[in-house]
Amino acid sequence: MKFKKFIAVAACAAMLVGCSSGNGSSSSTANGTVKAPKFGFIGPLTGDASQYGTAVKNALQLGIKEYNKEHGTKITAKYYDDKADATEAVNAYNKLVDEDKVTAILSPVTTASCLAVASASKKAGTPILTPSGSGDKITNDGKKAYSNVFRICTNDSYAGTYLAELCKSKFKYKKVAILYNKELDYSTGLQAAFVKEAKNQNVKVVYNGAYNANTKDFSTFISKIKASGCDSVYLPDYYETVVTITKQLRDAGINQPLFGADGWDGILGVKGVNAKNFENTYYVAGFDKDAKSGSAKEFIDAYEKEYGSTPNMFAAMAYDSLNVMMQAINSAKSTDNKKICDALAKIKVKDATCGAFTYDKLHNPVKDMVIVTVKGGKYVTVAK
Repeated sequence: MKFKKFIAVAACAAMLVGCSSGNGSSSSTANGTVKAPKFGFIGPLTGDASQYGTAVKNALQLGIKEYNKEHGTKITAKYYDDKADATEAVNAYNKLVDEDKVTAILSPVTTASCLAVASASKKAGTPILTPSGSGDKITNDGKKAYSNVFRICTNDSYAGTYLAELCKSKFKYKKVAILYNKELDYSTGLQAAFVKEAKNQNVKVVYNGAYNANTKDFSTFISKIKASGCDSVYLPDYYETVVTITKQLRDAGINQPLFGADGWDGILGVKGVNAKNFENTYYVAGFDKDAKSGSAKEFIDAYEKEYGSTPNMFAAMAYDSLNVMMQAINSAKSTDNKKICDALAKIKVKDATCGAFTYDKLHNPVKDMVIVTVKGGKYVTVAK
């Protein structure tokens, strides 16, 4: 994999011989590249969301390996399993900063962990670039961005609004039933944004059901969905729960289209999943699995060669997080916390696996999304 286009501008600017970091460690540079930054990973490597965490870890390891080979650097990383638990995530953050002396953190993976770590990092100002934490309040308080927190994925309001717009412009859905997890920030954020924009699109929400995180039997909700007269069902949750709900919906004879957001990426990897249940479903994502050329295709080929499997969106975003962070570090000519964060805020990414982007004033990336469906047991990108 070649990274020359990705960091060309930043590398040319970073001709520093030595630089100091915000945590007291030091790095040297050669050929305009900071030589030995250390990054931290916080994500679920065990538990229900482990498919996400494993993909992110794999992609970071691949990216570090390739970057070091290409640039003669000695990037390292420390990985901690937070089991998608916010308390575990904060404990891991403290270890990464106090004991491991990391330059920056390329995570956490899940929204709840991101929210907790973003809060814990305010005093130190540790640069945090999450590949997949989508909660609106991860990077900002709604009015002002946190100086040290950024993301690669789009935020929930953007995705929820985008889905509501698609209901009218693309799918022509007029009566939508919603079923969401009231104990999950990711789910409630997507639900709220969708409901708000649906009114603007003249899309009627005919049922809006909220379940607890530990719900296994959705029959009561499904009965209400059947009675609602909906023409589609919106399921803003992560892949494990989506598979469970979808099976029960299909078993109950509800064959209307189902749709959701990037948390669906991974549905076909769930043990025992019936791919036919997802033939009439759609979700939005930030990565084109069907790319035939460019950075996305190069990444897919490299990942498949390294791990023997096709990367999901979370892997692609993690891969970008490494390269975006290195672009910022080299542009800053430093591993100082504030200088890195200032460089991130001004960054312009022209060539990335998940597409080009810049940051808005709340540190959310402005980028395009793709629509994904399932056909013949495989993910298929749908033209917009």
